[in-house]
Amino acid sequence: MASIGNWLRVVQTEKDRISELESDFEYRQRWITIRLVYLSGFLMFLSFGVVTTGLWPYLQDMDPTVGKPFLSVVFAAPPAGQLIFSPLIGWCSNRLSSIRVPFVLLTALFVFANALYSIVELFPTPHRKYVLLCSRFVFGISTSINTLSRAYISTATKLSERTGAISMSSLAQTFGLAIGPIIQAGLSAIGKEGLMWYGLRINMYTMAGWICAIGGVAYIVLLNPSCFVHRTIAAQEAMKTTGRSKAADTYEPLKMFSIWTVMIGYSVLMFFYVSVQTALSPISLDQFGWSHEESLYYLGILMTGGTLCSCAVFLLLPQLCKRFQEHNVFLFFAILPLFISQVVMIPIGSKTIPMSSSSANGTTVGGCPVEQEWCNFIPPINQYQLTVSYTMLCISFSVGIAISQTILSKLLGTRPQGNWMALYTSIGGVTRIIGPAAVVVYVRFGTYWLFGLGTFISGLMLVWMWYHKGSLRTSKKLIQTTEMQQMRVVE
Repeated sequence: MASIGNWLRVVQTEKDRISELESDFEYRQRWITIRLVYLSGFLMFLSFGVVTTGLWPYLQDMDPTVGKPFLSVVFAAPPAGQLIFSPLIGWCSNRLSSIRVPFVLLTALFVFANALYSIVELFPTPHRKYVLLCSRFVFGISTSINTLSRAYISTATKLSERTGAISMSSLAQTFGLAIGPIIQAGLSAIGKEGLMWYGLRINMYTMAGWICAIGGVAYIVLLNPSCFVHRTIAAQEAMKTTGRSKAADTYEPLKMFSIWTVMIGYSVLMFFYVSVQTALSPISLDQFGWSHEESLYYLGILMTGGTLCSCAVFLLLPQLCKRFQEHNVFLFFAILPLFISQVVMIPIGSKTIPMSSSSANGTTVGGCPVEQEWCNFIPPINQYQLTVSYTMLCISFSVGIAISQTILSKLLGTRPQGNWMALYTSIGGVTRIIGPAAVVVYVRFGTYWLFGLGTFISGLMLVWMWYHKGSLRTSKKLIQTTEMQQMRVVE
């Protein structure tokens, strides 16, 4: 209980005080800022979750002539904005003495994007879809704040603190993603018509944007200089331990093979997570013969359970890394579950997939469309397979995202990491753009091809990581040396 109290009050422990790297006041400033950085991740992913849920019906209301191909463009806009601007943000972060100003500017863009999303109706109908597209693109630019967050946490934490800090940052993002759809569901009580207020329509769609915009304004207030103080400690820790007088002297040679192995592992994890998330709805409708209402209900339960599983994993990850080395955690708790998630989805048995048909009153009964000819000879996936697969995928994604960033930051050492974290973020943007292509593979070729290719690629990654896991080993020399120094002080 005492440790929980210290965490809530931001009190430096005796072990940290012995290191003499910072005063109690500086420690408090540093950790308040780190927790404000956590909040930025929660805010960005909250907006993504709350807006994305109602994006398609809102787009149809604004322009009834719009089709699904344009919807895919709207979904691709945020990662495209992030992909284009993350390198610039990362480059700037390496050259600024404080990230507070870029944090304020990017949050202001976040407020503008959500406000623009909420006033689309004020524009002429032919232009509304493009205004909405613009709002999502600007939102994507604002999510480049994640690059700053990752780079800052890597330099503002000691080696012994980093895994826990990155896990809490990922937990905040996941929590925001989970809360978003719940807020949108609650706003449905307002209805589509809503009410007019000073010429602005307030309904279940626009209110989602206004809530995010107001949250952004409140966050800008918290970014005032008295609360958000840019403090780093990784370089000071390295200089004290190595006896060097300059931070640049503590830089170790880059292990490019190891760095790119982590990057590739992260990209594979992100690609499969996005792919499965995109294909979940078509699979449930085709394989189980569910209606749209049943699909929303049961997939909502499944995704909520997966989110809770992810939150539990993030909380347990620091303890897991104390018992096992980080490269082993990455291999056995991220890549291996990913492989299992693909293998268990390969259809088995002799049953046939239910085919869709039209009833007497003209309505369509759920099942596989006749256009998908492969449904006639490939057995169906059962609900147990989907549940096990999605659970494994959530564990894989939760561990992989946090631990890959931890390993990467430790491989990069004490050097400024803005450019590398920008590359890390950009890879996530690319996979979010190309990941939905899994639906095309599913529709045209079926589940054997979709999950067969998934099994092959994830299996290949598993073998590669197993063979080269030694190259991902992060040195614990600095931690051990620091602990020895602390023991001497105590003695």
